Amino acid sequence: MNLHRILERMSSVANNAAARTAIFLFMVMTLIVWAQIFYRFILGGGIVWAEEVAKFLMVWMALLGAAVLYYEGGHIAINFLIARRPGLRYIHMFHALLATALFALLIYYGINYATFGLRLISPASGIQKFWPYLAIPVGGGFLLFQSMIRFIQLALGYDQGHPPQEHACDEETAGKESVR
Repeated sequence: MNLHRILERMSSVANNAAARTAIFLFMVMTLIVWAQIFYRFILGGGIVWAEEVAKFLMVWMALLGAAVLYYEGGHIAINFLIARRPGLRYIHMFHALLATALFALLIYYGINYATFGLRLISPASGIQKFWPYLAIPVGGGFLLFQSMIRFIQLALGYDQGHPPQEHACDEETAGKESVR
């Protein structure tokens, strides 16, 4: 198994974990919101903690979803100015390095923020604020992991799952030679 396949597999496993967790949290949040609607409008009372917990789950989903989108290349980008530039791969590598630095900062300050949350209790739900604040470094960790793998793939010449040009040419010529 070559390095590209190993990196792609690791990236895919991390992406699946983030996506499945985000989907699960979305389902839980949806149930909580629907229960809140039922209690408020049908039974005439509300669930005190529902809105607060739904907000916490939304933060977790947003940060995990950002990692999934990074993996899929789904974030908004305006590539008009660089689309036809020579050395586009190096621009993408620079972008991956900048993203990696940003995500490392997100983790660092997110850990500080989460540890600050150890002293705080959420008023409506009674949840220690550490748990919702923990979404910042965890989401940043998934983002950092994906950006590092993206940089390594670009540095090795693998761009979005395509082999480097040298290997692609070698495979084409090898196929032509076997036909002759």
